[in-house]
Amino acid sequence: MSATPLRLRVGPSIRAKIIAPAGTLLIVLQQAVYAIMLVRSSSFQESLHGPLICDYLPDASASGQGEIPDYLGCDGSFVLILFVGIVMLDLISVIAMAYLSVRVLRYRVELCGTVLVMQGALKAKRFDLSSAEVDMDALTIRRIPYLRIYDPASGRGRLFLRDVGTPLMPPGDLLALAEAIESGRRPETFVEQATRTATTLRRLATDPVARLSA
Repeated sequence: MSATPLRLRVGPSIRAKIIAPAGTLLIVLQQAVYAIMLVRSSSFQESLHGPLICDYLPDASASGQGEIPDYLGCDGSFVLILFVGIVMLDLISVIAMAYLSVRVLRYRVELCGTVLVMQGALKAKRFDLSSAEVDMDALTIRRIPYLRIYDPASGRGRLFLRDVGTPLMPPGDLLALAEAIESGRRPETFVEQATRTATTLRRLATDPVARLSA
């Protein structure tokens, strides 16, 4: 097979690549506005410093210095802890959305000879299809077919043959995957499964009915 990398035309749609970062930016702005409004609100300031009477407690008798502030809620440490907790929860949601956006934008799949390179959010994973254990499966929701891969050197991975709202991978890409799977040697226990997977990929590439139902 040619060693020239083949960019497989599969992955998130253009719509998803626009919505994901836009949604992340919207959430960041929303959380920032919410935090500013919360800090500047009179109720937060009162909870932090206590009622106005707390300012006059130093003039109270010494016997009441320990009991009165606690009764009135003059200690704002609990409010600070609660505020920090809310901020941390907001940060978790922002980080999760940012990770999703990076993953969507950076997602890329290339076939270099028999090696499948899948670019994720932070790193790329490589699977040698000529020797890896491969199988076909599909998500029960929307029946999205995917190639299930296990390579002892790289671990497990899944290559979806299409995404939500996108067409099935082009025939040329499917045939290239089938050729990569059939080109090498693998343990006898995986040969039949690999042959069946390659046959399915070829059928999806050449049979119009199979492509429509996939």
